[in-house]
Amino acid sequence: MKNRFCGIIFKTIFKTIFKAIFKTILCAVICLNLAMPSDGAQTPARATSAVMEIIVTSPWLNLLASFIGGVNVHVTSIQEWNEEGELIRRIRARNLQSLPPETLLMAFDYRDAKGLGLPIDIYPNYRPLYDRLPLDESKIDTFLSDPSVMPLIAQRVLMVLADWDPENYPYYQRRLAEFPARISSTTLAGRQILKGQKIYDLTGHSNAILQAAGCVMTRPSDEEWASWSVWRGMGTLTANVARLAEEKYVVVLDCSTPKAIRAYLGSNQNVFLIVRPKPNQDYPAYLHDQYISLWTKITSRPLPTPARRRNTNP
Repeated sequence: MKNRFCGIIFKTIFKTIFKAIFKTILCAVICLNLAMPSDGAQTPARATSAVMEIIVTSPWLNLLASFIGGVNVHVTSIQEWNEEGELIRRIRARNLQSLPPETLLMAFDYRDAKGLGLPIDIYPNYRPLYDRLPLDESKIDTFLSDPSVMPLIAQRVLMVLADWDPENYPYYQRRLAEFPARISSTTLAGRQILKGQKIYDLTGHSNAILQAAGCVMTRPSDEEWASWSVWRGMGTLTANVARLAEEKYVVVLDCSTPKAIRAYLGSNQNVFLIVRPKPNQDYPAYLHDQYISLWTKITSRPLPTPARRRNTNP
């Protein structure tokens, strides 16, 4: 009986170690694969004599224009995200009045440009991606945080870049083809390590990133969310987090999570924060970083303390 019990314990330990080693190797392979440049990423022979200097209205456009434009562009955004992930202004409205007439300007639409004080009438190289962006401006973070949506916006960016620089259209087209392919391979890699992982979703706009990786998510009710956002009913939040931790859930926040919730859970060891992309960051690499960081958080959590065995000897 004792030998059988020891055999069961040995088999359980062996399976646990094997799974950990397998995931570590898988993680290393994924990192190596994503680090290898594809053919579309090779530097082309530029037709233009200088890099195009582009000003965009949003850090999201900064990411897309930087990727599709590659070595042909240098992008500056009128707005950027600060360390807390909040949108702040980088270039003041009065400074936009003194830009050279040939400045290349890109915006989502007319409302986006005018809302930031862009004097588009005096800049012949102003280009909007849409006549009118087909979504509410308040939902733009949720919309653009979805990995399946970004390639659609990237197609519009390609059209603008090709309009400014038609001689390098083949290069921009290759970059565009690479963009969804790398996003697809990154989300597939995320599913390999995160599929089925239980998530208590307290994000403001990033749930599509988690859904793409196959995570199983639970969210609080609208009433709970509204209360916690103004520091009410925090005892319920504490109870929910403790209960779900026992069920092996990981709590995930992002920069759009209400400040009250972020502050209250800031020191909790079971909490993971999805950060904003850095300026000009390679977007597929950003997704990769979030998936690997979340997986690392999950696998590095301390094991629960085993229950003390009761002494049954008389």
